[in-house]
Parts: sequence; structure tokens; C-alpha cells
Amino acid sequence: MSPHLSRTRTRLALWLAPLLLLVAACGDFSAEAVPYSVQPSLTPAVVTPVVPDPPTPGQSTSSSSSSSTSSAPPDPCVPTDPAVIAACLDAPWGLVPLDGQSALVGERTTGRILLVAYQQTPVEIATVPDVDASGDGGLLGLAVSPSYAEDGLIYAYVTTKTDNRIVRIAPGDTPKAIFTGIPRGAEHNGGPITFVDRFLYVATGDAGDPTAAGSDSSLAGKVLRLDEFGKPTGGTLTPGSPVFATGLTQPTGMCVLATGNLGVMDHRKAQDLLLSVSAGHDYSQPKSGDSAWSWTKAEGGANDCAFDQGILAATSLAGKQVVGLEMTEQGTFTGDPAQLLGDKYGRLLTVEPGPESLFWITTSNKDGAGDPTPSDDRVIVLPNSGGGGGGGPD
Repeated sequence: MSPHLSRTRTRLALWLAPLLLLVAACGDFSAEAVPYSVQPSLTPAVVTPVVPDPPTPGQSTSSSSSSSTSSAPPDPCVPTDPAVIAACLDAPWGLVPLDGQSALVGERTTGRILLVAYQQTPVEIATVPDVDASGDGGLLGLAVSPSYAEDGLIYAYVTTKTDNRIVRIAPGDTPKAIFTGIPRGAEHNGGPITFVDRFLYVATGDAGDPTAAGSDSSLAGKVLRLDEFGKPTGGTLTPGSPVFATGLTQPTGMCVLATGNLGVMDHRKAQDLLLSVSAGHDYSQPKSGDSAWSWTKAEGGANDCAFDQGILAATSLAGKQVVGLEMTEQGTFTGDPAQLLGDKYGRLLTVEPGPESLFWITTSNKDGAGDPTPSDDRVIVLPNSGGGGGGGPD
């Protein structure tokens, strides 16, 4: 949900002023009842968020102060590549494009949420306290309210010392936990979240316990469905349950497919599957038609997905690429897979569709498995010019 672009920087500063108070604020993460806890009493703040109005990515801008300081080495944190929106970030994971020029990005290890925009210094919007980034946990998925232009509400999937949970962040307020008690583990914490209509979909990992994924009594290894206040609306297995679907292992990506179905990228031992998720279905042992596409480990696997204007894009950490497939409204694939972006920016993690036919992408080179440059990690944009690549239909 993109905010309007015609706001001035003065109005941006006024809107951001109360948000900067969040840096030192502490959320209320006291223990809640097992297996999960909902706090539905929060009310959205009526605020009109404003984002900067920088030049469109790819366009050059005038520079009036560069002629007399040519002897200074370039700052690696100030991007010169027009495809790079922001540089020198710490473990960027959650990503929400706001328009063709700016986005929100969350840092997994620090808990910071930043507003990044082309040729602008990143602005810290909020910091989620008490984030536990051990293993694959931390500040993971990000989403914004369907009414973000009016209420400015941000949602995040967060790992703490005791659980995984959903927090909601209103401008000028401390982050509030609205759904808690999702099992956490040393690995497989999951984390992708997205709004479809007025429902918030949440993909949780099995927390290292495969048997929990198929159990109706556990929130691990599930797709959950909540309303904007964190109230369970899954309702497909047990009345009042948040569970929408079961049987996930380690979901790292989520997207809406051409069919309108929810797609979840799930890591399995032998391959990574793009599951086409249906209400009440168990994906512990995928059947024919459950997986829209698959990527083997030898092909580099896949980490996240995004669909835009007929193209399904997928990132690969190991393959250091973005691959794409032409996908019809019926969910079938046409043409040959093609590489949309090769090994130019290293390991690529999150991909999200944005306005103006751009895919927004985060790199993950400082995670111990990559070969970071002084500019890492980065948020980059990629024009959607068609194509696809990697793997094969299940």
C-alpha cells in the first residue's frame, strides 16, 4: 500500500520526529500464555506517513559539491550504482517497497527498521527491542497495514529468547506484541509475513522438530492467518485456531501467485519448494499439484519469491542470482527459464515486487557464508524485464 509521493521533506521530518523516540523505547515482552497469546485491544494511530521524493532509481542527479573534493576516496556506504538503494546495512531481511523510490527494510540482527530511498541517507523508523538473532532468528518478516497510507502501522515477525511473535508498530509508539507463543528453535524459525486483503498470513518454521509441523496442537511449521489486531482467523482446523495450513519445514519466502493463491517458499532436505497454499491442507508430504515449482540444492536452491506482471522471480543465496519464470493466470509456466540477475551483488535473499515494474532485493553477504564488499549488505532494485530460471516443475 504505497503512501503518496507528493509530500515535502519538511512534512517527512515532522512525521519521523516521534518515531525516533522508538530507538530508546522498550516493548512489553512479558511472558504470555501457551500456546499463543493475542492482545486484540490495540487501536491504530491515525497518521499519514510521508516518504522522501528522490529521483527515480537509474536517473542521475545534479551534484553541486563534488568538484573540490576529488582527492577523498569514495564512501562505500554512499551508492554510486543506480541499482543500489542503500548500502552498509546489517543483515537486511524484511523488506516492504513503498513506491518506486523507497522502501522499509528490517535488519535481522539489530532489530532496526529503516526507511531507505534512492540517493538518501537511511532513516531509522523504529527499533524492536529484545530481538534474539541467534541461529536464524531475529527481526524477520515485515509487512505494512492495508491502510498504511492512513495509519502508518508496521508489522514484524520477531524472535525473542522465549518465542517467535508478531509485533505491531504505530508511529510514535513502542512496538506492541499482538500474537505470541510461536515455538522458537536454534534453527527453522520461519518468518515471512504478508497481508492479503485484510488478513495477515504468517509462515512459521518447525523449530527443528519435524513432528510439530503436522501437529494440530503446535504453531510450529504452519501458515497462520490473523486479523490486523492479531486475532486468529485461520478457522480451518479448529474453531478459533489461527492455523490456516500445516506441514512446513523452514519457510523463508512468501508471495501471491498469478492464481491468487498464497505461495510459500519452503526449504526441504532435497530441494526448495514453492508451495501453493490452500486452507486446511497439510504439506508434510507434498502431493502432485502442491508445489508450483522446485529448486534442487545442486541448482542453488531458492530463498524468496515475488510475482509481478507475469513473472515469478526467485532469489538464490547459494546461486547468487535472481531467476524468473513466466507464469500464467492458471498457474502454469511458459517459455524457458532465464536468469534475471547473475552474480553481481553476491548472495541474494529477499525479493519483493514494487511499483514501476521493479523487484526490490536484499543481499546477504555478511552472514558468514558470503564474500562481503565494503558496501555490504545492500538493498537493490531490478527492473522486471521478463524471463525466468532454475529448477523445474514439481
